[in-house]
Amino acid sequence: MSQQLRERNRAVFLQMMNALGRKDWDAGFACMTEDVYCDWPYRPIPDMDEAMIGRDVVRAFFDAGQAAMAGLNYSVDQIYDLVDPEALISEYHSDSRHLATGVAYSNRYLGILRFREGKVCYWREYINPLAIRDMFERVAAATPP
Repeated sequence: MSQQLRERNRAVFLQMMNALGRKDWDAGFACMTEDVYCDWPYRPIPDMDEAMIGRDVVRAFFDAGQAAMAGLNYSVDQIYDLVDPEALISEYHSDSRHLATGVAYSNRYLGILRFREGKVCYWREYINPLAIRDMFERVAAATPP
């Protein structure tokens, strides 16, 4: 039974990352519970909330935060199974570009996820905030005054 849960949760995670990477919000957020809890211990944007609760709140954050970007095109590098089949850790990366300037953006992530009834209910993401700052600086330099 626990192996079936692991396989189901891996599939949900991969489906979610694939959809979110393409900015297919409907399919990506369908993989999360209504009360999903997301947090970023190292906030990628200084004035953002450290944690967000609720699928609609997280979706609005993704939609606004990625409006100027092509899809993040996530690639999952590794998934680590845990003793608890309702949890996993994953390493993944993104490759994208800023739409108006063409400035490239890529980042690496470590996600800790928990699942409930086949959906993501908890997502903690460690992200390199310096990669985001660097991209914003390059976008500013590429934007005419």
